Amino acid sequence: MKEFFSHTRLFLFFIFIAIGNNCTSQDYEDSLSDKSGIENAINLYHRFLSPEPGLYNGPEYAYNQYYPFIINEGDPFFLSKIFNDGSVYYDGVLYKNVSLNFDIIKNEILINDPAHTHIIKLNTERIEWFTILDHTFVRLSADSSNNVLNKNRFYEILYKSNTSLYKSEVKTIKENTASALGLNRYVQESDDYFIKKDNQFFKVKNKKTALLALKDRKKDILQFMHRNKLKIKKDKDNDLRKIVAYYDEIKNNSNNKSE
Repeated sequence: MKEFFSHTRLFLFFIFIAIGNNCTSQDYEDSLSDKSGIENAINLYHRFLSPEPGLYNGPEYAYNQYYPFIINEGDPFFLSKIFNDGSVYYDGVLYKNVSLNFDIIKNEILINDPAHTHIIKLNTERIEWFTILDHTFVRLSADSSNNVLNKNRFYEILYKSNTSLYKSEVKTIKENTASALGLNRYVQESDDYFIKKDNQFFKVKNKKTALLALKDRKKDILQFMHRNKLKIKKDKDNDLRKIVAYYDEIKNNSNNKSE
């Protein structure tokens, strides 16, 4: 333990030197705009601590304990059963190039331990956001104003600005006895969408609920949907993203004119 703290003090001293050299070798304003020296020092810090003690210290994820049966169709994970490179903002620290997976059913973010001998589940409440397969997820707390959101679940960001759009993929294990081999278990999938406007969340299921959430610009939204043939049926992700972005645009234009 003493050796660890000794190395840590030495490393922090090195970082201070690196940052100091970066600041003194250029003008003060330039040093504010160019953070590459600090970023390089932080990256070096992560490599120095590898494997990161702050990340690889969670409980083990035991798939057979969660799912002690055969799932005949589908799986609990986001897009892929295998682990993929991603990033996670965990306990106030950003970790890049981490091997991640996302168990949607259990709402668990999983990482491989450095030796790849077992899987670790991260503490959900310490995760602010994470990315995997070019998708970004954020942990949102329950909405006390209208109880639309589920507590501490992860929501994919489809659009984020003054008005934002989030998606929650839902997976549930169902079973039936239609199979000749006996009990058949399968994963049923569905998606929930939420618009955040004026600090309030609105659940969106269809055209009617989308217009209700954006009712202050309902006429403009209807015209926009008609021009672009948006139905909010087959491709909800892109249709809703376009609608929310357009709403944001006309709201911003209106606000700028009034100033």
